[in-house]
Amino acid sequence: MTGQQLDKYLERIGYTGTRELTAENLDALIRAHIGTVPFENITVYDFDQVPSLDPEDLYKKIVEDRRGGYCFELNTSLHNLLTSFGYDAYPVVVRIVVMGGPLRPYAHKGVIAMAEGKKWYCDVGYGGPGPKGALEISAREQEIGGFIYRCFFREDDFIIQKKDAEAWGNVLILTGRPIEPCDFIPLNFYIAKNPASLFRDHRIANLTLPDGSKALTGEHFTLRKGGTVIERDCADKTEVEALLREEFGIDVTLPG
Repeated sequence: MTGQQLDKYLERIGYTGTRELTAENLDALIRAHIGTVPFENITVYDFDQVPSLDPEDLYKKIVEDRRGGYCFELNTSLHNLLTSFGYDAYPVVVRIVVMGGPLRPYAHKGVIAMAEGKKWYCDVGYGGPGPKGALEISAREQEIGGFIYRCFFREDDFIIQKKDAEAWGNVLILTGRPIEPCDFIPLNFYIAKNPASLFRDHRIANLTLPDGSKALTGEHFTLRKGGTVIERDCADKTEVEALLREEFGIDVTLPG
């Protein structure tokens, strides 16, 4: 990413902090990203396409076209952003854990970055119960977005846990070693084309707010803000396009 592209990317996510390579700035970059760049699967669901993971294509989609994407796109782009910013960072493959459910394959992408001599897990492409900020890979308890997390090293992987009431539960398991970008190509294809994939079942768009969230599931929109929940349904494609534009900043003409 060129210096000019980095400036445009930071402008896109509204980051106005310093360029120091601190843990605080790393956290600020992640929070800015998830609050401005939506998690969305329009390329997969509406256009039946496999998203490109090429850095230049992602820059055009996210920065120039002001779109979003799903984990392979967003965290690939985050990795490029962090390394261009100056952080030492590398991608990892992640297993999403559903307590009580069957074992799931590695089908998620995250990023580990170094800051202040420590490793931090960074993720702007997961709408589930994962941390919405930089998580130090440490057993110490950390409050992120109103929830408590901790992380353990186990042989050759890391386990991220979230505290629910007084009990701890595993939410993510990630490899402890860097994964080559080319290794995500078949995973990306599998998630985009597998008939059983969640992203082929219905349209998804999410944005994290400082005090809530916005979510479009199919044609149903939910706004959670300051403890208040507002819901409404879109009647047709035109209303979906208008909602995507007004609530998520996505200006797209849907097929059909």
